[in-house]
Amino acid sequence: MQGSWSFLCVLLITSVTKNNAVENLIFEDTFDTLDPKNWEHEITAWGGGNWEFEVYTDDPKNSYVRDNTLFIKPTLLKDSINPLTGQPFGESFLYNGTLDIRAMYGRCTNEMFYGCLRRGQGGQIVNPIMSARLRTKGKFSFKYGRLEVVAKMPAGDWIWPAIWLLPEDNEYGDWPRSGEIDLVEARGNRDLYGVNKSEQGVNAIGSTLHWGPIYNDNKFHLTHKTYTNKTANFADNFHKYVVDWTANGFRFSVDGHQFLEIPSPLLDENPSFPGFWAWGNQSDGGWHDQTQSNPWKNGTQLAPFDKAFHIIMNVAVGGTGGFFPDSLRDGSGNITKPWRDSDSKASATFWEAKDRWYPTWTTEGEGVAMQVKSVRVYQTEGTATSSGAILRMNSCSLLAVLFLMILAVWHF
Repeated sequence: MQGSWSFLCVLLITSVTKNNAVENLIFEDTFDTLDPKNWEHEITAWGGGNWEFEVYTDDPKNSYVRDNTLFIKPTLLKDSINPLTGQPFGESFLYNGTLDIRAMYGRCTNEMFYGCLRRGQGGQIVNPIMSARLRTKGKFSFKYGRLEVVAKMPAGDWIWPAIWLLPEDNEYGDWPRSGEIDLVEARGNRDLYGVNKSEQGVNAIGSTLHWGPIYNDNKFHLTHKTYTNKTANFADNFHKYVVDWTANGFRFSVDGHQFLEIPSPLLDENPSFPGFWAWGNQSDGGWHDQTQSNPWKNGTQLAPFDKAFHIIMNVAVGGTGGFFPDSLRDGSGNITKPWRDSDSKASATFWEAKDRWYPTWTTEGEGVAMQVKSVRVYQTEGTATSSGAILRMNSCSLLAVLFLMILAVWHF
């Protein structure tokens, strides 16, 4: 047994020292509990900059852990408890109530787009959906590494799950100047197609980089790709979503299948890559506003993706930012989206069509929730930086350290 254990140790150590590069696990959450040392709840009704239809709070009905799995589950606001009254909000609150986030939940994390105060009046309604958005901001961030998430996407019409990253500090300026990294986004509809019959529902996921000098000049379409599972979908089983992020670029994969590389090829094989500013200026007629200056001129070739980012996991619903195009159809060719992005009362239109979409939620049970089994981040020594990192040793590494300590004492 002793000889076998020593051999196993050698195998384990050499497996992480290939090319003299030691890979460390610097962040891990396998969800024994929802650990506040790792995650902060965002508390806001701001709508993600897309006028989405949800309110994010820390209500335990919307985010909870069971059987080592994190559930992020959207529910109806009318059925949720109003913290000021101890009673359900009720449907009339949507049309006549005042959603005062600070008064109700003690804080508000984003006041943009009326994120801290919403009123139902004049046909405009309070956000009708409750959900959750968790982030590691201020607790853990990293620059370069491999993010691995094992998760099951939610099923239900117009549900929008996302696992993604934002800059810890907007060192290049406001979004999208400092970038955004989308590991995975999906649409919860089970019967949803584009005009060309392309899969747009739970059979497809997408990964994206967002970047540009201003919010309406974002070249994300150059750095986006959809991956379609033709034999199953992403809502009925768990899948491993991975992004390998190095100083040379990004590789995105699902269950070991790489489907997106940025730039392609990566910088170590593509030294002539001009950087994101020049790439954007050479594509689609260039930047819309030619008076804009390069915000990344003092960064590396990979800027703005050369700074530390933190992790976000959320489940949104609807919105008017284009993630659910007006042209989407069901398998019979019928346009099924109940609102239009140009609708000034889109949230109310969505809500008043609930008899069409809410049954797709109730039939799923807890399948309406995004379920996350694990989140891990690995870094290769000498190539990356992180904050809030955790160090973990396997039993073999610990045994090796103890052996070396005993040997040193004996030799002395």
